[in-house]
Amino acid sequence: MIQPKCHVQGDLRLDVLPVVHDGVQLRIVTLDDVQDCLRLLRAPGVYEGLASVPRSPELEFAKIRINQVCKNIAEGNALQLIAESGGEAVGTIGVWINWKHRHGGLGYHLDAPARGKGIASRMLQGLLDHCFDQIGLHRIWADTFVDNEPSRRLLERNGFSFEGVKRQAYLKEDQYLDTDMWAMLATAPRTWKEQTS
Repeated sequence: MIQPKCHVQGDLRLDVLPVVHDGVQLRIVTLDDVQDCLRLLRAPGVYEGLASVPRSPELEFAKIRINQVCKNIAEGNALQLIAESGGEAVGTIGVWINWKHRHGGLGYHLDAPARGKGIASRMLQGLLDHCFDQIGLHRIWADTFVDNEPSRRLLERNGFSFEGVKRQAYLKEDQYLDTDMWAMLATAPRTWKEQTS
């Protein structure tokens, strides 16, 4: 079994960012991104796919959220990236990291006008390459609501394996919701890398 490169715990390899993956730039989120993050959180369909976002997020919510994200990046516990296409922020993608077990929990969302253009796949591929090749994670996992077909297709298309259903895993609007569990290992084939070799 091939072992991924190991780096110091908490080393997110921020020095190699930003990266451009097939025309989509991925850069570290900063406190200056509050307005873009608020716009992206308000995009149609985002609320339905996320467990921890209010239906109509306000500026104060975005400020608190981005401050916490920046703190977690500084502490080496998370990596959150802004995806830009054509010079405009079109989405965010990130992982919350468990260094002991070398895995990360994935989260992402994309602005409505950017959907259906392959941008989400390029965001995901760029993040996976960074997490596996640069910071030495072994496993990236994601939970998606069972009715979130776009996320299911995105993860399947990019090499994630379906691992089962977590029953009543999240409480949202006073209702417990099931989630599908997905994961990808560093040793799994990454078809986008094979196509560029």
